[in-house]
Amino acid sequence: MNVSVAAKEVNLSQPALSRQIQSLEKKLGVSLFERIGKRILLTAEGEEFLGHAAELLDKAQELINRAHGMEKGHSGLLRVGASPQTIAWLISPAMAEFREIRPNVKLIVSEGHNDELVEMIEHGAVHISIACLGINNVLVGKKLFTAQLYAVLPLGHPLEQRKTITISEIASDILLILSRGFLTRHIFDQTCAAHGIRPKILLESDSTHTLISLAKDGHGIAIVSSSAGDTAGRTRTIPIVSDLCRTEAEVAAIWNPNRYRPASLGTFVEILAKHSGAAFGG
Repeated sequence: MNVSVAAKEVNLSQPALSRQIQSLEKKLGVSLFERIGKRILLTAEGEEFLGHAAELLDKAQELINRAHGMEKGHSGLLRVGASPQTIAWLISPAMAEFREIRPNVKLIVSEGHNDELVEMIEHGAVHISIACLGINNVLVGKKLFTAQLYAVLPLGHPLEQRKTITISEIASDILLILSRGFLTRHIFDQTCAAHGIRPKILLESDSTHTLISLAKDGHGIAIVSSSAGDTAGRTRTIPIVSDLCRTEAEVAAIWNPNRYRPASLGTFVEILAKHSGAAFGG
């Protein structure tokens, strides 16, 4: 309760501190201090205000400490986008490991097909997506795996013992494919166009699991890709090859270098690379 001592604590002159006190009292419309000779005492309003002021200072310091944690990637928010199938086999285990390393970082996951995932990055809806960059010249990324086109054959299909097949060899079969916008569908459409084939489509779905289940029940051939996980390890799942076009595409963890990126993003990308490498023998 001494202005001179308080002024030294905050590195101000005594007159300057007195002016700040007067300015604060005027702004609040109450007297905080009662001056008795050379002594000052808190008024009743000052006593009440002191408690609130202490809480605000504590909150301010907490915010500063939290900001330092966010800067180092130890707290904050990370928004991730991926297709439903990629979430199942890659994002889920990566999230589990990430939470052990960065328990105070909140993860929010959004799902969509490849076109939607690229748009999410462009518009800032997510910080990182698992998708194919294509010809995008703005976004950057780190390659995770190659999405190879596969055919899941029903039991007893004449080609089930083959190591590879061409799109022409299954052109007369009923096909089960992913909806437009998915990377697998892009590769499939380009392959059909290159070979001049108009496919016989029974179902277009957003779910690889649905397509594979229908194929196993004999309703047609499911067209999937390694973006759905370890397809090479599944029974009667055979790579589709072509001498006219590519039947695969690179899938990466992509982000926008012109937008804000949480410090925790780098750690998450490293974990994604580790898990995708383990899944595909990289």
